[in-house]
Amino acid sequence: MGQEKLVEVKNLLSHPFLFMQKIMVLAILALTFPFTPIPSDDGSHNCIREWWNVDAFIRTNDTNKNYSITASFEYEKETPASNLFFTLFNLDEKRMYDLGCYNAPINELKHSKDNLNLSFKKSWMKGEYPHYTIHLENKGVIVEMYIEAEGEPHFVAEDAGGILPVGLGYYRYLFIPRCKAWGWLQLEGKKEEFTGVAYYEHVWGNWSYNNPLRNASFETILGYAKLLKWWWKNKSISFNSITISSDNPLSYDWAWANFDNGWNIFYGAIPFWLNEIPFCILYLFNGEKTIEFGKISYEYIDGIFVEGTYIPTKIKVVAEGEGKLNLFMEMNNTPHIYTSNLTSFYWKKLILYECPGKIYGWYDNGEKINLTGKCEIEIERQVSLLEYFMVKIAFYVKPFGIDYIFFSYLFNIIFSLQFRLFPFYLSFYISHIRY
Repeated sequence: MGQEKLVEVKNLLSHPFLFMQKIMVLAILALTFPFTPIPSDDGSHNCIREWWNVDAFIRTNDTNKNYSITASFEYEKETPASNLFFTLFNLDEKRMYDLGCYNAPINELKHSKDNLNLSFKKSWMKGEYPHYTIHLENKGVIVEMYIEAEGEPHFVAEDAGGILPVGLGYYRYLFIPRCKAWGWLQLEGKKEEFTGVAYYEHVWGNWSYNNPLRNASFETILGYAKLLKWWWKNKSISFNSITISSDNPLSYDWAWANFDNGWNIFYGAIPFWLNEIPFCILYLFNGEKTIEFGKISYEYIDGIFVEGTYIPTKIKVVAEGEGKLNLFMEMNNTPHIYTSNLTSFYWKKLILYECPGKIYGWYDNGEKINLTGKCEIEIERQVSLLEYFMVKIAFYVKPFGIDYIFFSYLFNIIFSLQFRLFPFYLSFYISHIRY
């Protein structure tokens, strides 16, 4: 060590406060430096929950039948268990085939740490970006599908650090918005080749549905801080109304869509107790690049009640980025419903409601483009002992007035009131919920 460096070290050690200050600064920089793994991260991770998912819209070559496929290999260490979510939807006949296998021993799902190589009973998935092979087999139905990525992998909220909090836990979300798909399908004794378009995602992290306050970590705190800053920058929050509901951040709305012009969107929303704060993401793949939208709002146009909660079946989404999107997503098939009871004194169950449907609307980036296509919608809700409830108050200035509405699934009641001052108008309505 040179003489100058030796003197510098001695001076630093002679001032312990200055030395500790520098160590603390280095530690904070190390902890807050954004973690950006390789985009093609297809290996497995040592975490509480992880899944690999593929969705596809396909058409058979000989009979021109249209199907939607959704499949997910998953393990979770809370129970512990491993699952294969495998659902086939016949889009022409509005039929659903539940081909999943749930709550198997956790070691039933075999996965590799270094690359994508999964197996669960007779089903498997393997590959490396941009090529993947998926073999799904259960209850006499077989799908063997090859997909080739046409878009690049992206992490959700990558600009905000890519860490997404759930309760006091967190996860990371990698997706490919569009892939070319081909392969063969064996259904009811008949084997047919098909072509189509697909979506791929890989999600992993540490969070608990039974106890959301478990697994607190620095990543969670940092994730919340960065996300709030990101959403505050990109979202417009309006308080022309105040809506408090049982929808909570342990739930989500998810959709992947394929438009007739070859574009795709990936959409997600995290419900919040105060609905006027929309925590949403939306990515549009236009065949050349993936565009992230920041200013997003949504509205539930229609829905149904399922096992104590409200499931939106028609959603309006407005998003602004490089252009403006105005979209309607609507379920129009027999749904697949998965429920899981939770071991919690407050949380009752988890409900996963998935259904393909249609999407339509427009995109305006100086030129208005009408959009139509197919979408896969997935709604997850974590239901509490209070079940679904909602209180909404809307304020009006011209004419001055108030609208009030109250829902309670637990008490089986709907109450609404409308009041206007000039001219004076008062109306109220009360009834039971129609299931």
